[in-house]
Amino acid sequence: MKPTVSIILTSYNKPWFIAQTIESILKQTWSEWELFIMDDHSNDVTVQLIKKYVDNPRIFYRNSFIEKENRYKTTRYATLINEAIPLTKGKYVTYITDDTVYLPNRLSEMVKHLESNPSKEIVFSSQLVKIVDRQLNCLREFKREATQVLTNAADIVDHCSVMHTRNIAEKVSEKFGTYWNEDPLYWCRGDAAFWNRLNVFQPFYPIRQVLDITYKTPHSVQTLFQHLPNNLPNGILVKGTNEEVYLIDQEKRRLITPAMFSFFKYDEKEITEIPDPLLHKYEEGDPVDFDHFPNYCLFRDEKGELYYFERYQRRKIGNSFVWGKFRFNIRKIIEVETERLKKIPLGPDLNIHPSRLHPLPEGRIYKNQVQYWILKGDTIYPIDKKVLQRLRLEQEHIELPGNVIKQYKIGDASFYAAIDM
Repeated sequence: MKPTVSIILTSYNKPWFIAQTIESILKQTWSEWELFIMDDHSNDVTVQLIKKYVDNPRIFYRNSFIEKENRYKTTRYATLINEAIPLTKGKYVTYITDDTVYLPNRLSEMVKHLESNPSKEIVFSSQLVKIVDRQLNCLREFKREATQVLTNAADIVDHCSVMHTRNIAEKVSEKFGTYWNEDPLYWCRGDAAFWNRLNVFQPFYPIRQVLDITYKTPHSVQTLFQHLPNNLPNGILVKGTNEEVYLIDQEKRRLITPAMFSFFKYDEKEITEIPDPLLHKYEEGDPVDFDHFPNYCLFRDEKGELYYFERYQRRKIGNSFVWGKFRFNIRKIIEVETERLKKIPLGPDLNIHPSRLHPLPEGRIYKNQVQYWILKGDTIYPIDKKVLQRLRLEQEHIELPGNVIKQYKIGDASFYAAIDM
């Protein structure tokens, strides 16, 4: 009898690819397979596409119905795989994601290799990687070559290119308590953490052929995490896989409706797309509206007085020299009734010569020599230029002499360091 291969497909909000992924499995030359589609509470469009295939007796579908606020608490695809493995029955286990397709001989080549080499329990193949834009046009491509036996496969092999025995998976579970490591620390590299566990028992054996094609889109997890900092600065606009736009404000995410987005003169170009787990790490605060002004906005009252709104207080901009020094944008001025502004506590004036009585404004980017800085309270933090570009904070920086920086506590460099993995 031919051995069965258990395929675990993890899915989340990729309607433009999911059908291709499933179709590539249906076209396999190896007929003995079962497919477990583990969907992580995708949008309706994605779910409806998946449900077109669930009448196939070899396809099993499960929806996690994970709540948004819990999404960041574990490495989600590791959690889904751990839920799937006990449901499977195959001699061999393999994986695929909703932005990857198998070539037709993918399963047959791997099974043939494992069956003819019983001492080997893990194989991986070469993989073609295609970098595509939002319209799925291929920008470039490259090949991940499978040429060497790997005793340390972490961060080298993509999990869509691997097949292993059920036997070795059970050894991992027995030793470590779970199959895959669900710690959110490994969100970008859950497969690498699992490969470390597998490599305790055996190396990865290569199959030189390209057997799968993976597509890296602007929405891919690795792309979305690229150059993001450990902590998001206040004042930036972000959105996850859904269309809702949020302002990060005082360590909370505040929803901005299209009407408020326009009123407060935000720009679509200022929005940074981030992964859902990072977005939902932040507690949801009051939505941005006329009763809850957002920080880091410019207001002008009916008398023509200009104010910068910061830390829920208004700071007066006394003259054009202050305006020019801190590089405020005249197009961002919001006209507000004097009486409404009077209800907001008055903070220290902005001064061309910053001091403890007239501190620097937050929400601006500072530079001293080659180092960029960002202010948060009484602490000034170093921040990398690549992080600034990723967060759409490429506004003109404000040159800051070293003696002004010394007036502040210097924050830990890791606070706004990139979390690239």
